[in-house]
Amino acid sequence: MRHLSVGILLLAAACGGERDPKTAAAIAPSEVKSTDFALLPCAGHDASRPCVLVMAGGKRILMGAPGGVSETLSGADLAKLDSVLLFSLQAGDIEGLDEIRNRSWQAGREAPLPVSGPQGTRDTIGALNKAFEVADAQRAKTDIGTPSPKAAPLAAVAGERETKAEVFNSGDLIITHVQNADGWVGYWIDYDHRRAIIEPCGMTQASQFGGEADAALGCDGAGLSWPLTRVEQIEPRAYGKPASGADAIS
Repeated sequence: MRHLSVGILLLAAACGGERDPKTAAAIAPSEVKSTDFALLPCAGHDASRPCVLVMAGGKRILMGAPGGVSETLSGADLAKLDSVLLFSLQAGDIEGLDEIRNRSWQAGREAPLPVSGPQGTRDTIGALNKAFEVADAQRAKTDIGTPSPKAAPLAAVAGERETKAEVFNSGDLIITHVQNADGWVGYWIDYDHRRAIIEPCGMTQASQFGGEADAALGCDGAGLSWPLTRVEQIEPRAYGKPASGADAIS
C-alpha cells in the first residue's frame, strides 16, 4: 500500500506544467436546467484522455479524471459533484483524481465523494486518501471557516469486480458500468426514458450491449467522438424508449 501511495503522489506531481489557456477556462453550465440531461466538455493537460461532466436531474457526475481537469470545472460544480466515474486506472486517466478530491473539498464539499471504476479502484483511492491523511488533519485544524472540519475523502462504490454493475442510482438517474477484460469501463446512463452510452477508446462493449441509445460518446464514429468540445443536450428520440441492454450481459 505504501508503494501505491508514493506512486500516486508522483502521478500528482507529474501533472503540473504549462497548459493551453483555452482549456484553463472554467466551464459555466448555467444554461443547463436541473431537469435537463446534458453532456458538458471538460479537459485535462492531455486532450486525448476522455472526460465529460454529465448533468441530469440536478446531479453532477464527472466521468474521467485526467490531470488538470479540476481547472476546467467551476467551484460550484466541484462542490456539488455527486460521483466520479473512471474509465481506467491508467496513469493518464487518474492523474486528476487528487485534484478533484482536494479542490472539491476546498470548494465546499462536505461528504465523501463516491468513486467507481475498474477492478483496483478501491485500493487506488484508499492509497490516495492515506497519502493525504496528514494534510487533511492539518487543514481541518488550521482552516478557519471550512464548511466541514472533518475530511471529505474519496469513497469506493461497490461493483468494481463485476462485468456489469449499477454504480449510481438517485431514483431518476441510474448509471451502470460495463467492464471488459482489459480493465476499460464504459457506462450506460439512464434518465427520464433516455439513454446515453459513454465509453473510452479501447472498448466497444458498452455500446455493443447497451441497446438503442439517444446519444453515444466514444471512438467508433457512430455518434459523438472524443474529445467533446461543446455542451450536448440529450433529447428523447421521436419514437419509443431506449432499448435496455441491462440484461444483455451478466
